[in-house]
Amino acid sequence: MPASNFLYACVAHGTTVLADYAPLRSNANAVAALILPKIPAEDDTKLTYIHNNWLVHYITTAANEAVPDGVTFLAITLSTVPRRVPFAYLVDVQRKFNETFTEEQVGECDQPYALASFSHTLGQLMTKADSSQDRVAGVRQEIDQVKNIMSQNIERVIERGERIENLVDKTDHMNQTAFAFRKRSTALRREMWWKNKRLLVMIVIAVIFLIYVLVGFGCGLPSWQKCTRGNQNQQQNNQQQNNQQQNN
Repeated sequence: MPASNFLYACVAHGTTVLADYAPLRSNANAVAALILPKIPAEDDTKLTYIHNNWLVHYITTAANEAVPDGVTFLAITLSTVPRRVPFAYLVDVQRKFNETFTEEQVGECDQPYALASFSHTLGQLMTKADSSQDRVAGVRQEIDQVKNIMSQNIERVIERGERIENLVDKTDHMNQTAFAFRKRSTALRREMWWKNKRLLVMIVIAVIFLIYVLVGFGCGLPSWQKCTRGNQNQQQNNQQQNNQQQNN
């Protein structure tokens, strides 16, 4: 997160600003001057005010005998900055301030910017908060990139699954078509085999009939008298020859 997202930060004793830091020129200090009188000093509080496009965050340490008006740690940011960032910054500021100054020292400060030396610390801690937010933003960006990559991979897997499903359907259709083709081919082969057999039988019958007709013409159709008479004559001749042999 760039430093310009932090517009202003200060530590105040009551309404008296003891130290402040502003990375950019703005009227944020005037807004802080309007908010400080509205902050109650009786309790430890942690709150955010909305001012136009700015957010005013503050943490207060309740008033006591040493610090009768309490101490306020305030930061102004753009409205786009997550609240956890400025509050984490203010907690660091409060801890560092309490380590640097005692309650008696703070209670004796009645003049504005009496602890101006702490302004440098405000700036250092702000830079630290900025860089920390940069790392968080970088991690979030990497997470978003991973999410996008995962989403793309899931879409590709789904698309690939649809393609595989289409391929399976096409393969199943091809298998069914091939099975039907084999079935028709088998039936066609059987039909052609029977046709060939019938043709062969018809040819054999035609040849036999042709031989019958040719032989019949030679023997004298339809009574076959030539062939039967020749056989009778041959039988008579054979019988005469047998009789002659017996007489001799």
